[in-house]
Amino acid sequence: MRTRPLSEVNARDLRPLLQEECAHWARELLWDFADVSSAVASGLERRALTGFVLQEGARPVSYCYYMLDGGRAIVGSLFAGEGFRDKGLEESLLDQVLAEAQAHPRNDRVECQTLFSTTAAADARFVRAGFHSRGRHYLVRPLSQPVAEPDQRVKVRPFRRDDLAAAAHIVHRSHQGTLDAALNLTYASPAHCRGFVETLVLRAGCGRFDPDASFIVETREGPTGVLLASHLSRSNGHICQVSVLPEVQARGLGEVLMNSALSSFRRQGLQTASLSVTVDNQRAYHLYERLGFRLRKQFAAHAWVRPPARIELPA
Repeated sequence: MRTRPLSEVNARDLRPLLQEECAHWARELLWDFADVSSAVASGLERRALTGFVLQEGARPVSYCYYMLDGGRAIVGSLFAGEGFRDKGLEESLLDQVLAEAQAHPRNDRVECQTLFSTTAAADARFVRAGFHSRGRHYLVRPLSQPVAEPDQRVKVRPFRRDDLAAAAHIVHRSHQGTLDAALNLTYASPAHCRGFVETLVLRAGCGRFDPDASFIVETREGPTGVLLASHLSRSNGHICQVSVLPEVQARGLGEVLMNSALSSFRRQGLQTASLSVTVDNQRAYHLYERLGFRLRKQFAAHAWVRPPARIELPA
């Protein structure tokens, strides 16, 4: 066994491991990982990917990488092939990736969500490296179950491209002062939220954007709620983001948006719906459980900032 920088490995050698990874996440998460794998292969070809691969002889058996994003490092997959999992190999690779990301002179922040990790032991390595961490759950609902009709008293309309600015505003306002905003720079400012929304809608940042299952809630004050949906595979619809302005929360608008999206998924003939949620967000979690979502995988969100800066978690 030997560890090598990913920059020294070519895409052809890593391809069998990437193909195995695609099959693994399709089974475990109902997620077509082909676009992500293609991006990894492209990064290898351009010698632009930062991370490490563990090889048995010439055969890659595990890899982990991170991406640079404006002073932030985002750790991606931590994957080991079958027969090489839960032997400490993934943890060893992760330790090296975190050490390099934290030492990088242009990184003031490192984040990761361990949804795409083949070992649950990874979360403890982030804690050991000084990260703040909180549990998240990936939930799935079979669409064979009935979906309640959306409350007709709430005006819901399809999401349009000219709603990008309004959606970013709603997402930002709904996350101010929350745990998710503390651990994920995506929600930190209006500009970050605008980039996030554009990535989901215009650049297939979380599966193929589904305009038929994405909605805006309209009230007399204007747009007050948004749900953005995608297809993670041919059979699985995903709730990428659902947000409601703080002043109109607890009025059932989130439930109306969810039922509208689930109804659309069913009309399209999809078999399942999925989403992820922070465990501490009890109000949202209870809603999703009531709507029929159940735990598929436990993971965690992790964030670290370079001292003397600090991550301020809400009380």
